[in-house]
Amino acid sequence: MGTRNTVLGTIAAAGLTAVMLTAVTPTAAQATEGCNTNNPRTVASASTHSRGIELRYNGSCAWGRIFGSPGDLVWVDRSFDRGRTWEQLSVTKINTGGSNHTDAFNNRGNLMRACGKASNYPDVACTIWW
Repeated sequence: MGTRNTVLGTIAAAGLTAVMLTAVTPTAAQATEGCNTNNPRTVASASTHSRGIELRYNGSCAWGRIFGSPGDLVWVDRSFDRGRTWEQLSVTKINTGGSNHTDAFNNRGNLMRACGKASNYPDVACTIWW
């Protein structure tokens, strides 16, 4: 958890933000992964400080979604070794409104989870690996 907080602190300090996605035009990450966010279903969920975090899936690709406040973060982790190590993907911030989602990534038959953080709290919550 200390490593995750360090990574999040570094990301926040760098001021990285994401743009709201549209289903009409895939982002570069979605195109590279061969993904879109069509026909989703929620396969896992978690919450922290009244923020809802979901892992969404459409048959081959997964993405994270958060319901919260501007400044809250959501991302997906992908693991190729059953959760021993993970790759953090697409840290996305709610810029305006009450929700946002990450890019979609191909799970390639591996484990994925969605994680999120309320902007004004240090805690991180993640869904179960799926």
